[in-house]
Amino acid sequence: MIPRVEQQNLVNRLSAEWEPHEIRDLAATLSQLADSLDDGGDVSKLRSVFEEPTALTRIESNAADLAVKARLITKNRERRLGFVSTDLLGEPAWDMMLDLFMQFARGANASTSSLCLTSRVPLTTALRHIYLLEERGYVTRVQSRFDKKETCFCLTDAGVLAIGQYLEAI
Repeated sequence: MIPRVEQQNLVNRLSAEWEPHEIRDLAATLSQLADSLDDGGDVSKLRSVFEEPTALTRIESNAADLAVKARLITKNRERRLGFVSTDLLGEPAWDMMLDLFMQFARGANASTSSLCLTSRVPLTTALRHIYLLEERGYVTRVQSRFDKKETCFCLTDAGVLAIGQYLEAI
């Protein structure tokens, strides 16, 4: 028998971390398990009807809400420019990743020129950071859907996880 306090802790954790459909899938699996035990059946062949949510699927399902946080961070970073010189506030790769996360939430990609503008640094510096993000596995190149000659960028799963988990944590 599971103590009532542990049951309540489990319920609290599930309600905070899982989506309703995931909880229903777990409930269906537990119901099947209970039926098998009641019938004296072989529970070793029982298959779960749910997949435990991964960090990536959780972030993907909450991308729109997390993008609101990313936009707020971006706006606050822009506000600083009115008070302190741009050359003292540079984090071009971070600005690019925030922008790419907002694009990810919209189902869009970012052009090279857009990322260069987002970073507020000279073109050569921006390109160096784009290539570094690509080299580290946070972004990947994709062909523009509208202009076959244009290269765009999007976050990889690793990039989505890095920014998404940060946004969840704040």
